[in-house]
Amino acid sequence: MTTPKRPSVFIEKIFPVTLLNQQVYYEHGGNPFKGLHRWYSRKPLSFSRASVLGSLLPDTVTMEEFEYLLGLERRFGGQPDTTTKLYKTPPSPERIQQVHDLCEQTWGTRTPTVLDAFAGGGSIPFEAVRYGLNVLASDLNPVAVVTMKAAMEYPLKFGPDLQHEIDKWVKWVGDEAEKRLAEFFPSQEGEKIQHYLWAHTLVCPACQSTIPLSPNWWLYRRTEKTNLDKWCAVKLIPDPTNKSVKFEVVKGRKGNGLTITTQAGEFDPSIHSTIGRGVGKCPNCDAVIEDEVIKAFGQEFGYGYQLYAIAFKEGSKSVDFRSPTDIDLEGFKEASKTLRNKLQEFLANGFIPVQEIPSNTHRGPDMYLYGIYKWLQLFNDRQLLCFAILTEVINDAQKLIKKERPNFYEPISVYLALILDRCIDKNCRLSHLDAVTGSVKPALGQHSLSLFWNFPEIGIDGLFWEYEGARTLSDFSDICSLLETSQDSSKIPGLEQANFKSIEVNAYSADSLFHLPDGSVNTIVTDPPYYDSIRYGEIADFFYVWLRVNLLNVFPNFFLDELTDKERESIANPGRFRDLGDSASELADQDYEAKMALAFTEYFRVLRDDGVMTVQFNHKDSGAWDVLAKSLIDAGFEITASWAVSTENPQNLHQAQKNSVSSTVLLVCRKRDPNAGSAWWDDLRPELANLVEQRAPEFEANDIGGIDLYLSAFGPALNVFSRAWPVLDSSGEEMRPEVAFAEARKAIANYRFRKLLEADTAGFDPLTQWYILAWDAFRAREFPFDEARQLALAVGGFNVSDLAKTHKLIDSASGKCKFLTPQQRLKKRAFSTNPDEFSAAALVDGLHVAIALYLEEQSIDPVRRFLKATGLLSNDLFMRAWEVALKVIPRIGDERKRIPEEKALADLWLAMDEIQAKVIYVQPELEFEGGQMGLF
Repeated sequence: MTTPKRPSVFIEKIFPVTLLNQQVYYEHGGNPFKGLHRWYSRKPLSFSRASVLGSLLPDTVTMEEFEYLLGLERRFGGQPDTTTKLYKTPPSPERIQQVHDLCEQTWGTRTPTVLDAFAGGGSIPFEAVRYGLNVLASDLNPVAVVTMKAAMEYPLKFGPDLQHEIDKWVKWVGDEAEKRLAEFFPSQEGEKIQHYLWAHTLVCPACQSTIPLSPNWWLYRRTEKTNLDKWCAVKLIPDPTNKSVKFEVVKGRKGNGLTITTQAGEFDPSIHSTIGRGVGKCPNCDAVIEDEVIKAFGQEFGYGYQLYAIAFKEGSKSVDFRSPTDIDLEGFKEASKTLRNKLQEFLANGFIPVQEIPSNTHRGPDMYLYGIYKWLQLFNDRQLLCFAILTEVINDAQKLIKKERPNFYEPISVYLALILDRCIDKNCRLSHLDAVTGSVKPALGQHSLSLFWNFPEIGIDGLFWEYEGARTLSDFSDICSLLETSQDSSKIPGLEQANFKSIEVNAYSADSLFHLPDGSVNTIVTDPPYYDSIRYGEIADFFYVWLRVNLLNVFPNFFLDELTDKERESIANPGRFRDLGDSASELADQDYEAKMALAFTEYFRVLRDDGVMTVQFNHKDSGAWDVLAKSLIDAGFEITASWAVSTENPQNLHQAQKNSVSSTVLLVCRKRDPNAGSAWWDDLRPELANLVEQRAPEFEANDIGGIDLYLSAFGPALNVFSRAWPVLDSSGEEMRPEVAFAEARKAIANYRFRKLLEADTAGFDPLTQWYILAWDAFRAREFPFDEARQLALAVGGFNVSDLAKTHKLIDSASGKCKFLTPQQRLKKRAFSTNPDEFSAAALVDGLHVAIALYLEEQSIDPVRRFLKATGLLSNDLFMRAWEVALKVIPRIGDERKRIPEEKALADLWLAMDEIQAKVIYVQPELEFEGGQMGLF
């Protein structure tokens, strides 16, 4: 193969990182594209749009022109448009025409082919289709495929006219279901029940009482001033005679702390907790019930559930709460009786999923601990009856639609199935009531399967079919607006002959794109699975089993399997290898690398020789990066450019004392020159380090810091490492990309330490360097141990195991580690506060002695005496370490949450003139809201 002349594209030259950081922030919340159906780790639309256009447009386009083509208004007075929100702004016809003109000049076609075979939630193809490009989107998971069809294919094919049909059939299903379900939801005159609140129960092994389990009994405690008089909780009334527990709803005004002020005094709901940290307590006999006993009961008998409160509305009033009555209990009993009588009929007709929760998954067996082995067990009797009847009604509707409106059979069936999924997400034993916000939280909101001890059951007058149907209709309408499906393309010059705004959505695995010829794709923009971050298949099974119930006849090929295909899923899932003898984690890593290699090899096959592939990747684990990079390089790609953009919702990142990665790195890839040959690592290493340090200030200028700065350095490292292959060490052994990442870490560590000190770094001991750089990188007290290890290797000079064992600087367990406080280190005798016994080998120990003495004595005098006696007061390196520590340890605005080390060092600086004379410190005005995650 000869290397073709390949057009240089915009993203290989420059990228609007700062602009996108702001645009991504706009998108957090309120995006209808994300609301249509739950999917995981969807990338922001503005980021995806820039990724697509940057990979297609020539490098002759200026930044100002690129901003305009993205959808921003032209710069005024040299200043960019900061008011337009790109995700809400469809590209204008003029912009689309200009993009097509540039594509024709660059690729020889006005509508080049854009492929994403890991399309997932569909952000990338959604943005590509908004520009009228030839878009191919596929995914292995049918849940993702059906969601993309609903979010793109059907709005583009049918336009806003489809909304009338959706509305008609949503109402038909809702009305018909209400007729069949009303008898099971009796209510008092004038009220509409919003939801029923249940607690799981077990039998006390000591007194045989039925115990309702709940860590708290709050119903409502919003903190706005207008709601402070509406606080509400449940009081447990023990009834040992009848071996039961009764409930009383307590209402009143917010009291001291988390209490309610009533006429009888302050009521504290926390004293009625019956389970905490897995350990239960019987309110009748005070017996303590251990975690293993609670789980054993669930596995042997299955938990019961007891109704403890009703949320209802009267007229236009806000939600109120009351205790259950006999009529409420009778409605549930009637539902249970009907379910038992009709269960076999429902099963025979396929209206209830019968699949077991698979054991060869990561979190599936967690459900087994509580006696839940099948997906249908995630519901109480009435919930399951509701969904079985709704499925029965949807089935009736499908028959009518197929007869009366056959062209709409497929799309309407899909939207009805998606609405049912939305109902299931909030109406099962995995959902829960958030008393602080007064809202029902969905089951899969945290991307995991977690049983809650108390759970809401939605009433048919609550947030059920009618509510979720209206939300789906609203989302569909908004999506049509985002896609501008009502736009007349015949009025756009140059687009008369184009198949304007269409997309091909398929259920294919990325490692088997047999439907695509060799060299048929101009550009691949893709967001592959992130190693072990999200186990898409096992989470999606929650929705898949119900989609299969409703869509098997519509898409028999999509839903042929009982559950999602986890054998071909490209993730590192140790659960699949749990019983295979060798290390499950190692086998999962090998499996992930093999699958990613097959996928990228298939990408290599279908990509034109002059084509561009842009890969989005976000992961804290360097092992994940090593696997991804090795797969890319083995497939024949080289990395020509890289950019890091902050793409994660700040609300999803760990707060205060924990850390998380917020940036996604774009790796721009080309087919490597087949004549490039091999390279020697010793020759590449200095070039790699120089390039990383050269790019570091650029990354920081784009607001990339902390651990994201280290992550961003992986791009330029791969740029050097991937140009030739294989890369060999001095003995001729092939090197893995991990050596490039280690060199990049070292370069960034050196760069950051020099910048923090603003002076010569000579004389600083390795332990203090590591301590300063760890706070600078992680910005949190807790972080994964492997990151501590990788940073220690970058610093050098000590063994990482010594951090915990010898220096007692951290505590490590279960793959995580945490900075020990100076007081904790003192108790572990990591240092002595006696000047005669103190060793000044590590400057960080001196800092910690000062902090420990100050916090223990609440006085500066013992600190002053210690610093004078040890000579640290006149030690310039020590004073520099003090100054830098104040820079890197986060300053949290809330005084109650301030990190002790930072607060003590700042207090001592304020109180001691001799410290002020040598340490420059400007107290920050802005509050620190959260932490970052790690990468090492």
